[in-house]
Amino acid sequence: MADAADVEAQNTARTVITEERYASVVESTRASLGKWAQAMGEEKVEEFVTTVLAGVGFLPPPPDPEPGQCSAMYPDEVGDWWQCQEEPGHDPADGHDSGEWGWPNDHPEAVPPRA
Repeated sequence: MADAADVEAQNTARTVITEERYASVVESTRASLGKWAQAMGEEKVEEFVTTVLAGVGFLPPPPDPEPGQCSAMYPDEVGDWWQCQEEPGHDPADGHDSGEWGWPNDHPEAVPPRA
């Protein structure tokens, strides 16, 4: 039987959750933080939620792609999505590059280019 370390090594792809579930987690976190959530501001609460979720294997939904560049996306270690900056329609076999991150088209967490 495999131990927990073996299972963890095999399970590298994080799960993308729905917009509704992400919004629910943000709202629950905001309610739990009470007055501190207001002091932190909405953006920091969402950043906190995204980082914690990524740490336990969940990602927020990827944002809509920016027009004029390849629509492929990739999440970094804290759950932020990066869009490929190559020309739309470039050969995905060459991989993708956001300027800060590079990834293969078939990475288990990557969102391939959208048609």
